[in-house]
Amino acid sequence: MLNLKEILETGAKKKEVRLVVCEGWDERCLEAASSVQDIVKITLLGNPKEIKNKAEELNLDISKTEIHDYKNSELKDELINVLLKARKHKGLTLEQAQKLIEDENYFGCVYCLAGHADTVAGSAIGSTAALMKPALQLLREKGKTVSEVSILNDVKNNRTLFGTDFSLNINPTPEALAQMAINAAECASELGVDPRVALLSFSTKGSGGDGPEIQHVRNAIKIIKEKSPALVVDGEMQADAAVNPEAAERKCPDAIIKGDANVLVFPNLVASNIFAHGMLQFSDMELAFTIIKGMAHPTAILGRSSPLETVKLMFLGCALQVNSK
Repeated sequence: MLNLKEILETGAKKKEVRLVVCEGWDERCLEAASSVQDIVKITLLGNPKEIKNKAEELNLDISKTEIHDYKNSELKDELINVLLKARKHKGLTLEQAQKLIEDENYFGCVYCLAGHADTVAGSAIGSTAALMKPALQLLREKGKTVSEVSILNDVKNNRTLFGTDFSLNINPTPEALAQMAINAAECASELGVDPRVALLSFSTKGSGGDGPEIQHVRNAIKIIKEKSPALVVDGEMQADAAVNPEAAERKCPDAIIKGDANVLVFPNLVASNIFAHGMLQFSDMELAFTIIKGMAHPTAILGRSSPLETVKLMFLGCALQVNSK
């Protein structure tokens, strides 16, 4: 398995990255900020007195971390104007912008859009949608499919895998599925891994017939090969054929991927989300952290149930994705 902490720390140290954390009063966010504040410049949104008291209770040093009182911010007028400009084409009114900027997630995303931070993290307390709605409205890369890449530690087989997409794209088109695969391959490359991509299905090389669900995956593979011809990609494949050499030898001995895939692309959110939650409940697979690809400003979905070490890795992962100064 990859030493993810070492890889992320080494990459982040080469940059000067400003990360704004929307729910700065969350205990895990405070502990993660204390842990990585020498590597990433962190701004915690929230009530300064409450955050400082919480840090003292936890015996945490956050002396190098900024605390920004977003409810009483001197930047409000500036950020309201930035928000209005960004959403004017959608009919956003001044009154609506004034109300939205009171929300920590909107404040954090606009704060980032305005240039006060490079990257944003949230959803430690609130839902994924509460962060991703403003993030997708304001911070996405124009014209690119946004997808989540999950970095998985396969303890049993001593390897690191990359899975997509476990929480965002419900029924991606072949074009979107192709971009999701490319996004995940980029993520693997950023962490020093040569991506070998398998597009998963209930069929391996025609064993399940030629129905529309299978054609959907095949069409995505054609698009990937046109857009990224150097990428090692194969499918459609069942999960065992993708990651188990013995199964691959039996099911698809002539395939490009011979049970050695390290990037797994699921056809829809039903398949991927059930896999992800089942994997965490029934196996020794570990979800190390997640990365959102397709954002002009890297965005981290911290997750309400994520352990502290995952939050730390996600802070560093955001920093790694920011373009070098």
